[in-house]
Amino acid sequence: MAKTNSATRRNDETLRSGDVPDQTVVQVGKAVAQILKLRQSLEEHMATAQTEEERQSLAEEVESAAVQAIDDSGLTVTQYNKIIAAAQADSELEERVLTACRAA
Repeated sequence: MAKTNSATRRNDETLRSGDVPDQTVVQVGKAVAQILKLRQSLEEHMATAQTEEERQSLAEEVESAAVQAIDDSGLTVTQYNKIIAAAQADSELEERVLTACRAA
């Protein structure tokens, strides 16, 4: 019975589109837009990296910049990850985030 309660509790904690305010969706959308730009830059630079150390250094720089982009948007990494995970499970929330990302 404890397992059922634990699973039920996890499902109750899952965010749905209606649970996420528009302002938060805008913040996530801005962060996603920045992170996509960072990833594109990473891919371009990885192609010219000569060593594994250079690749690792580039990856760490981009990860740090992604965390900064999330922070700059006014969210914590935990909040961002929770909303992204919820958007993957809720098509309405996903569409709201994608719309905010395009508008950013």
